[in-house]
Amino acid sequence: MSYVVKNLAPGEEILFQARYHWVRFVPGASVAALGAVLAAASGLLLPAASGGTESGLRSPLFVVAGVLFLAGVLGMAWRALVDSFDEFAITSFRVIKKSGFVTRTVRQIPLEKVQDVNVRSTLGGRWLSYGDVELQTAGSDSTVVFPRILHPEEFRNVLFTHTRPQTGTDGLGGPSATAQPSRASVEERLKEAERLYKTGVLSEAEYQEKRQALIKEL
Repeated sequence: MSYVVKNLAPGEEILFQARYHWVRFVPGASVAALGAVLAAASGLLLPAASGGTESGLRSPLFVVAGVLFLAGVLGMAWRALVDSFDEFAITSFRVIKKSGFVTRTVRQIPLEKVQDVNVRSTLGGRWLSYGDVELQTAGSDSTVVFPRILHPEEFRNVLFTHTRPQTGTDGLGGPSATAQPSRASVEERLKEAERLYKTGVLSEAEYQEKRQALIKEL
């Protein structure tokens, strides 16, 4: 079970899960292809006749070609292993970025903290549908980057769709300040704020601030 699925809060749903584009395998694949081309060229251009200079060059070239091919394959395997530990997701409550092979780093950004989303793609990235997504958030570490992910525009569109404020609601799904909330609805929102705090979506300071504001409505 993935980290995102295992750590969903009650009532939380996954809206979008991003994954890396295969372009991240290009460096390793290029080295492996160079080794294969070198092996083929040495076999075609340098005959195996004994006693000649060509025969003396053929074996070292095959060794170099083999090393290059093996290095490329191992590079791709390593990239696949390391990338398999990274997870990117947008849920109904937050944006999650979990990365790290030896040490784990997890960023969880509440949707209401997302201030701007930028997509950066090269010409090749636009053709192949990949790019970097940069999130501008409220906080000290204000920029979160999702590098070389597949379909970055879809990531941005899903995030924009679910971070737009809904008419007549606050950040916890209750009525806005212009509406007159009932005592029951305020109590439900207090419970929701406490649940979000316990699951790590809200910091202690944010929870206390939200709690005081809701208590004043009672």
